[in-house]
Amino acid sequence: MSHDSAGLSDQFASSSEDLRALYDDWAPAYDADVESWGYQVPGTVAAMLCASGVTDGAEVLDAGCGTGGSGVALHSAGLRPVFGIDFSTESLVRARARGVYSGVAAVDLTKPLPFADGRFAAVGSSGVFTYICDVEATLRELVRVTKPGGAIVFSQRTDLWESRNCDTALANLVHDGLCRRESTDPKPYLPGHPEYGHTIGVIYTTMRLGER
Repeated sequence: MSHDSAGLSDQFASSSEDLRALYDDWAPAYDADVESWGYQVPGTVAAMLCASGVTDGAEVLDAGCGTGGSGVALHSAGLRPVFGIDFSTESLVRARARGVYSGVAAVDLTKPLPFADGRFAAVGSSGVFTYICDVEATLRELVRVTKPGGAIVFSQRTDLWESRNCDTALANLVHDGLCRRESTDPKPYLPGHPEYGHTIGVIYTTMRLGER
């Protein structure tokens, strides 16, 4: 059954528990729904990671993998192995079944990540920062688990870019010498969605990490 799209753009303010329940319930219909809305974020994130110089054989973290569409995009782009994390256990069941992940784990991106420093060569995060209130804290954790010289690519909705202080968060990381950053102009997000349409877009950011 298709998910009721009404009010979806306002879910960014929901609690972690409510969001987990939302995505657990939505998991069976999620892929068909977002495809019908013209969702292209995973493919764009994968292409930008390739452009950053990440090569096949370097482990990539899919941060907020959902049902695995982003992992398919990364795998198809030649970025593998891919390890997926998400807080929705029902989504992870479907992600694991796709056969493109070296492993998956239930992880909340708003908390410290259970990985060693510098484990991953790169990180891709598609459509996840909508639900991250402390963008800088999460980005610092992603930087910590990424190898020096690696790359992080993430997306953020245009209507949340300023309220979530994304420019400030990135400026602080650049000031601390942790990365260089490049952000795109607004791009289409869910052009076929009745609420998003051409009103809410998406900004992509590539963070290239320095040697630490």
